[in-house]
Amino acid sequence: MILVHLRDVRLCPAHHSAVVRLDDASGTMTITFAADSHETVRLGRVVQHGPQACHPIFDFVRALLSSLEAGVTRVVLEDVQGEGISGVVYVGTGGTELPVPCYPPDAIALALRAGIPIYATPDALGHAEPSPTPPPGVVSEWLERVRPADFRQPSDEA
Repeated sequence: MILVHLRDVRLCPAHHSAVVRLDDASGTMTITFAADSHETVRLGRVVQHGPQACHPIFDFVRALLSSLEAGVTRVVLEDVQGEGISGVVYVGTGGTELPVPCYPPDAIALALRAGIPIYATPDALGHAEPSPTPPPGVVSEWLERVRPADFRQPSDEA
């Protein structure tokens, strides 16, 4: 399994869906998948407001796991032949880990909230493509030209 991290979540109004993108730890591969735009609202809230973002379902899951003396230990994204990416949340309790199937955006949101790793199986990485990179020299050329004054607000002129 390969460690991945969330790059971004974007809405695609043309297809009425959301696009979720994750990068591998080295930043060389990107996994992209579509998800129901209504079902990615929870993930969007966590991305926008951070791990403590209020959401009743996630707060319930956290309280339930706490009362059972269990916790989320890791999330794994897998390939389901013919269906795309699926999520599995591993719940640790009593020294064992139990796999629980979960909608991928919710699994990712739970991982972000709990501060736990997200992994992708080799089959899931079969959906990955090389990460987009800026053309050589573009970033270094920009760094040569940029100055602190470029970041001042108009009100900072005084």
